[in-house]
Amino acid sequence: MVERFVFARIQRIPDSTLRGLAERLARLVLENWFFALVFVLLWRFPYIVADLSGSQVKPSRPTGDSAFWQSEMARALTLACLAMSYNLLFGFSGIVSFGHALFFGAGGYVTFILMGHYDAGLQHKALVLVLLVALGLALFSRLRARALVVVTLSGVLLALLLLPAEGAISFWQAAAVALLLSLIVSLTSGVVTLRVRGIYFAMFTLALAEVFWVLAKSGTFRSYTGAEDGLAFRSLLPPALNVTPTADGSRLTMYHWTVVFFAIIFLAIRRYMSSPVGRVMLAIRDNEERAQTIGYHTLFYKVLTMVFAGAIATLSGLLFMIWATDKIVHPDTLSLAYTVDPLLNTLIGGVGTLTGPVIATLGLHLGETYLRNETFTLGTRVFGLLAVWQIIALAIAGALVGVFRHSLTRLGERLIGAGPRTPRYERLMLAYRGGVFVTLAAVLLLIGGQLRGEAEAVYNVADLWDLFLGALFVVVVMVLPHGIVGTWNRLWATRRLRRLERQMRQEREAAGASKP
Repeated sequence: MVERFVFARIQRIPDSTLRGLAERLARLVLENWFFALVFVLLWRFPYIVADLSGSQVKPSRPTGDSAFWQSEMARALTLACLAMSYNLLFGFSGIVSFGHALFFGAGGYVTFILMGHYDAGLQHKALVLVLLVALGLALFSRLRARALVVVTLSGVLLALLLLPAEGAISFWQAAAVALLLSLIVSLTSGVVTLRVRGIYFAMFTLALAEVFWVLAKSGTFRSYTGAEDGLAFRSLLPPALNVTPTADGSRLTMYHWTVVFFAIIFLAIRRYMSSPVGRVMLAIRDNEERAQTIGYHTLFYKVLTMVFAGAIATLSGLLFMIWATDKIVHPDTLSLAYTVDPLLNTLIGGVGTLTGPVIATLGLHLGETYLRNETFTLGTRVFGLLAVWQIIALAIAGALVGVFRHSLTRLGERLIGAGPRTPRYERLMLAYRGGVFVTLAAVLLLIGGQLRGEAEAVYNVADLWDLFLGALFVVVVMVLPHGIVGTWNRLWATRRLRRLERQMRQEREAAGASKP
């Protein structure tokens, strides 16, 4: 409706040049107004919390609701970037990796190990390594002379810029080295292991990540990694990146930089998937054999995507550790948890969608933080509306309808006596499914009311959060098989398609009626 109104007004512009500019500008605004609104809300989030809670945006001490939620929202945004990078692999490319946490934890470990134990002789070792790699490429690869010279000069230049010959290494140089090592690891592992598919590749990535996790926890390298105690970096962090001070606005500044980082990552993934490379990746995800038959080198595109996702995960992990309260890089950042959580967030939000992993990550992380210290009983009312046991009963009813939807559909077609192509089929089936849900919910509510005793146990939300995530995942998979955003996109696309079909049918009927 809005698009029709806007473009109808634009068509009235007499100048064709101005009309073209106005069309491009209107399309840009209509396609991105929601993302711009979200960016503004995230940017003003500390001030909104301060107004609602009566706290200060820049308190003299790191206390108060605004300062606390700045940290929590920043951590949630970095985890959302991690989920988007995993969705880039799993959702858009069809690559199942169980070792994505390796890149997430490597950002902090490599950066702060270099800053704490840097040796000036490392530059000479790096130059020798670059020359040996160049010699190996010249002997055993098919690179042309020009490409070999470019690779060698690039390696030498990076070694000279990132590894100083004397003095200490800066944070930015160490972070660049961490990013470069992440690119090398993802490139090497991709070239070696992407030739195998399915569970074999997934298990290899899991084994690779577990090796580094065990090494980080091992006492053998305690002087570097801190073993199970973690690597403390409070004294290594530059003052400009320290979010502990609040009176001078350091935390607020870092929060705004985190929002900018999140926006850049989101736009980069969006642009990548809209590019020809992204279209090829979608084709490989849907049918790799067909893409190979067309003539695409599928291994190259998969490795390129894996390198891109690994770089995003590395930068996200480094930023996540900067926001850590204790300023310690823990070995858990290399564990399987930071691969499973992005996977669950991707499945719950919507596989292969841009906003799905973001919505799931922000909602679950902020929800867990908000409800962390809350307790409840089965009779506690949520938002003053429904008791917890009533919500559970409704969820079970919805899950049952979702599980047996195919059987219910076949039974409903027999009852209403209409086929899928009849005009009233959708409305009748919607009413039928709604009636089945209401009946099941009423029965479960009656049973629950009889079984619920007078004395109720008190439950802690933090203790049951994993159980809640598992139940939410099961419900979403059964009721919304494409995730929250994925199911919504399909419903919206189906609605628009039916609207267009109805308009075309009406136009054909009007054209037929106008003929003599």
